[in-house]
Amino acid sequence: MSRIFRSLLIIICIICISGCKKSEPSVSDKVPPPFVREVKGIEIIRGNNQVAYKGERLDTIVLKIKLNASDDGSPLAYYLKPSDNNNSFQMHSQVKSGGDMIIKGFWRPSSNVEEPNIKLYFSATCNYNQMASGTCKVIDSVVLSAKFRQPWKSVYFGSQGGYNVLQDLQFIDEYKGIVVGEGSGVIRTSDGGKTWLRGEPVRSDNGAYIISFTGRDTALVSIVNNYAFFTYDGGKTFFQANNWTPPIGGHQSSTSYYLQSRNTIYSVGREGNIAKTIDGGQTWNKSGSFNNLNRLNDLTHIGKDTLFTCGSVGFIARTSDAGRTWKQQPVQVNNDLNKIYFINSSTGFIGGQSGVLLRTTDSGEHWEKISSGVGFPIIAIRFFEKGHGFLVSSGGEISESRNNGISWTQIMKSNYGAGDLLRALIKDETTIFGLQQSSILTYDLLKP
Repeated sequence: MSRIFRSLLIIICIICISGCKKSEPSVSDKVPPPFVREVKGIEIIRGNNQVAYKGERLDTIVLKIKLNASDDGSPLAYYLKPSDNNNSFQMHSQVKSGGDMIIKGFWRPSSNVEEPNIKLYFSATCNYNQMASGTCKVIDSVVLSAKFRQPWKSVYFGSQGGYNVLQDLQFIDEYKGIVVGEGSGVIRTSDGGKTWLRGEPVRSDNGAYIISFTGRDTALVSIVNNYAFFTYDGGKTFFQANNWTPPIGGHQSSTSYYLQSRNTIYSVGREGNIAKTIDGGQTWNKSGSFNNLNRLNDLTHIGKDTLFTCGSVGFIARTSDAGRTWKQQPVQVNNDLNKIYFINSSTGFIGGQSGVLLRTTDSGEHWEKISSGVGFPIIAIRFFEKGHGFLVSSGGEISESRNNGISWTQIMKSNYGAGDLLRALIKDETTIFGLQQSSILTYDLLKP
């Protein structure tokens, strides 16, 4: 009996112990840990390595922030670590796109360094103060870089004693160039424009306004009251022209000359005057003049007998018989036109006021207006091989074309080292020169 009782007691104890044991939850009853959104990488979509103007904001920066799988579209915190304290970055927008965050922002680089950069930190879990103090552990970063565009720079500055304005600039060859002006003397370079030296003036009153070459050695220099001096040694010495009669009466009344030879010379200028001499300037034929209020500003030729001139209020005229007769070309612009340039006998350009640019592909029979990319008066145009060309405005703007002038892209804005150019000369595909008051300026096309 006692044995049976003991057995029953043992069984009851086992049942009680089993009943007191804590039951294990099922797999379905387990609670997952809280999900943490994290930045898993940063991709630069647009805006890195831009060429910047000092003091100005860059084009929009676009970044793709890669996140782990999350439906959370709340903004990310960011922190800027600049190369110096004058950088600024402004967030424009954060937009969720799939599992990523698309960031758009604006960067104004510091002007205190030549090649600025910034380091941007992003975090989905930390705030700005945590990132700034370095206590944030879940963080990613990206570095943005830029380069500053080089401005026009001065390579010659005339003395401030008295009136001193540089008027015209020509290069004889790759190395030798010459500048004339009012109160400036004659300024020369023999190293392609790297250095310039002032010499004696063309004449004692120290006033010269236009220099126009025919060949390497012979050039005409227009002086006071539209009289002329000549050089026969590439500008080393100058001599007053014997029996010279001004082609157009009045001081600086001629605006452009074309020397076909020492004896055959064309000139255009005030009041629609067009003059031609075949005896070296002793007598002039003005039968082709228009005698109107249009000031003619430039003159160029294509071939021996075909010449073009342009001037105020959209005026263009052409001769095909060596100046015996001139015909005005109809164009739908009223801007003053300043500069003519022909790539070949059929394709040419005329630039003028407010950046207006006209293009012809049929030897000037018809002209179409195209965008030049500049807003100031165009004062220089030149093309090279493979349809590569440049134009320059009086405000210092430069535009470039790589398709024979069909389209143009501005590569230099106004007032960035130059803002009041009287003349500009596109020497080659690497260097442009400009005259501004008493300074010779240059722009290096190889160092944007």
